[in-house]
Amino acid sequence: MIINEMGRGVTIYKGKRGYGKRGELGEIDIIYSVVTRLELNKMKSEMENIDPNAFIVMSSVKDTKGGMIKKRPLEH
Repeated sequence: MIINEMGRGVTIYKGKRGYGKRGELGEIDIIYSVVTRLELNKMKSEMENIDPNAFIVMSSVKDTKGGMIKKRPLEH
């Protein structure tokens, strides 16, 4: 969805879920992607459709280096 529909790249980390009272609950993929503030609502909505229980962390990015952030013309 992130790559095909939004045209964004992703980095996938391998992780392990949970170390609470229930112990380790298995391996998971941790997906990291950078989107613009204009794409944020679509991203959150799509993630909710895919996994309503997903743990999501959002933060502002002041600057990036390397990779590519596509630029869109401003619509008037």
